[in-house]
Amino acid sequence: MPIDGKKEEHESFGMLGFSRTSGGYSNLFGSSIKHQHTITMRLRHAIKERDLNKDWYYGKSEIVEVEMSQNQFAELITSMNMGDGVPVTIRRLNGKRMDNCPEENKREIFEKEFEERMVNLSERLEKITEDAERILEDKTAPKKSDKELILKQLSQLRQEVSSNIPFVAASFNEQMDKTVTEAKGEVEAFVMNKVHSLGIEGLKAEFLSLSEGKSE
Repeated sequence: MPIDGKKEEHESFGMLGFSRTSGGYSNLFGSSIKHQHTITMRLRHAIKERDLNKDWYYGKSEIVEVEMSQNQFAELITSMNMGDGVPVTIRRLNGKRMDNCPEENKREIFEKEFEERMVNLSERLEKITEDAERILEDKTAPKKSDKELILKQLSQLRQEVSSNIPFVAASFNEQMDKTVTEAKGEVEAFVMNKVHSLGIEGLKAEFLSLSEGKSE
């Protein structure tokens, strides 16, 4: 029979918790906007204590702390058994603070990638033109290998224009839609945070105050 006041520890004992956090705007891994309202998950080692005929569980030293956006959290709990999971930002690991997540501007990234692709396309087009001019300027009949070279280069160019570039455009639109969804999630989180902090009556009073301010 367990003895009251007895504490047990084991390497397999853990405590896992989620909390809503708000504060300064943070960069999050896998997200294209800064977030003020996020979800934080903490995993700790645990202690079990038997007292007053009941088991009590306490968190001990922290193993890992991760932060995620509202959308990442929703995707996490609704997309089980799919791939390796969803991106999250590791804040602390075994008591060590991780460096802040680097900022990424998805629009700038796409613009740079598209510019590089256009430069590459221009260089390839220039090469095809040079090869074609060389072959046509030759007085002798074009060799079979020359014809095959031009046809291969033209085929690659057509592939780039008809398939690859539209794919880049579709990826850009998909990312912009995701960014809009993330922004909406941040706004919804702000509203919900406001509702919880003020309560319904407080929220009504704030709206009334704002309305009176506009009417003056």
